[in-house]
Amino acid sequence: MEEFIEIDGAEGGGSVLRVGLGLAVALKKPIRVRNIRGARKDPGLKPQHLAGLLATAQLCNAALEGATVGSRAITFIPQEITRRKLTVTVPTAGAVGLVLQPLQIACLAAPQEVEVVIEGGGTFGKWAPPLPYLERVNFAILARLGYLTQVHTERYGFYPRGGARVQARFYPPQIQGPIQLDERGSLQKIQGLSFATQALSAAKVAERQAQAAQAKLQRAFSGTSISVEPRYVEASSIGSAVVLWAAFEQTILGADELGERGVPSERIGQLAAEKLIAELQSKATLDVHMADQIIPLLALYGGSFRCRELTDHIRVNMSIAEQLTDRSFAVEDGKISC
Repeated sequence: MEEFIEIDGAEGGGSVLRVGLGLAVALKKPIRVRNIRGARKDPGLKPQHLAGLLATAQLCNAALEGATVGSRAITFIPQEITRRKLTVTVPTAGAVGLVLQPLQIACLAAPQEVEVVIEGGGTFGKWAPPLPYLERVNFAILARLGYLTQVHTERYGFYPRGGARVQARFYPPQIQGPIQLDERGSLQKIQGLSFATQALSAAKVAERQAQAAQAKLQRAFSGTSISVEPRYVEASSIGSAVVLWAAFEQTILGADELGERGVPSERIGQLAAEKLIAELQSKATLDVHMADQIIPLLALYGGSFRCRELTDHIRVNMSIAEQLTDRSFAVEDGKISC
């Protein structure tokens, strides 16, 4: 058997585990992850991390040790991907998007389409990309590159109850590498969705968020087509969020902001707009969140892109990808290449 690749999970939180698992399956390499979330105040696997780990193991019938809540070390020996459908249960409001991340990377090696049904979890939450961001930015960019993912949200989920129900479908990739995202091309339009749960409709939270975001964007980009749509959804917990994206000829930049108790709806919309404006006024071809999410694909296919800021997540993901692929990343003047 091939030797284990040893990964230190002390830095980078759960992203070390997610990227490591996804690449392990895609490359069919066994890994051992120790010190999982070791730098956190509450180290070890949380329920949402465990859900993603078990789903990825189920996808490829992996041999797995250490898969319990609180575990600080796991071993993972992937096999060929044979499953065509997975059902994943997330007992908390853990982010649905983070459960999907290792599966998205792993399914780059899938010989057929894979359907994933997630019961529970949150489509919106702190410290994680909201699912509509993934759909409009991550999945949309990768579809342009030849890796199609479809997602359908039957029920949304906010902290603290979660309770989402999501269906995702990954199709076999047709990526013709390398992935070159060095230029944006011209800005075509800016769009957005302002979400709020039905309980907030009387206060017109979705409309107020949308109007504030659109007004700020229009002041900054007066000659651009801009539209932010308010949308009310059913969920077990009250919540709101704004997701924005700017479509260019060759890429998409996104930003989001989660509603917060005590913060006016107008301010939530403005904060989301300010984040997108910061990306648009830079030379970035991928926003700071998509930048760390595309690192595993660059490690597999090669390529390059530009980002506004070299975040800790980007650095950690590059380190994990280098360990698993034996490829190296270079960073120069905001450009990351592999």
